[in-house]
Amino acid sequence: MRIHTFVLAAIDTPENSSLETINKEQLPDYEFNKKDLFTAFSLPHGERLFKDQNDQWYAAAHFVKDSFHNVKYGRQTFRPPYKEIPSEELSFVEILEKNNWVPANAQYDKALCHVIAEVDNLEELSLEMQSRLAHADGEDDPQLAHSLHYIESKLNGKRSRFISGWESHSFATITESRNFTDDILLPVSSWLYLLYYSHFLKTDGTIPSDQMMPRLLGNLWASTMKGIPYNRELIRIELLP
Repeated sequence: MRIHTFVLAAIDTPENSSLETINKEQLPDYEFNKKDLFTAFSLPHGERLFKDQNDQWYAAAHFVKDSFHNVKYGRQTFRPPYKEIPSEELSFVEILEKNNWVPANAQYDKALCHVIAEVDNLEELSLEMQSRLAHADGEDDPQLAHSLHYIESKLNGKRSRFISGWESHSFATITESRNFTDDILLPVSSWLYLLYYSHFLKTDGTIPSDQMMPRLLGNLWASTMKGIPYNRELIRIELLP
């Protein structure tokens, strides 16, 4: 199983030295229903910066992980005070510190996280493991979710499952399709979904797109949060053992 994590965290305005080497990227206009909602920038070593219409900056990065443990700690924005974790496992913390980027939310120590996992067959991955991926949990974390909320799509006979975490600021895409991962998820949708999710959390459930997939995702995310209405007919629910 190949596991990718895409992380996004609001940061204080970067120092000018950080902005000297960034390149502006073009986000697809048709994916947003409001012009210039986000501006995207890339850095020489693969990191990304985003800025929203209110001049809030976000740091973002992509990592390939080989265990649930590394997925969990790879989204940290601060070094955990309760446990000694090797620096190489705190991959996002390392990027933040290297670039002198200061997380804007000192009360929460994790970045928003989109976990993408490639599997040969969805049935080979237990519901418990699917839930752990959606929550970006380690192997030893308690299983707090009581059910799995998801939607599915199919491309050339290969299934992809989109799963919402419960109050975890994370979600997962688990797919049987290498082509879907390499051609769609990794280069484009991984980041777009995180930007939609960030906007969704900040605006109590608003999705800044008129496209079908983002709106389906917004309905899915709403189903695992309190106080946001959703259409139950558009999601699937399976009870966890």
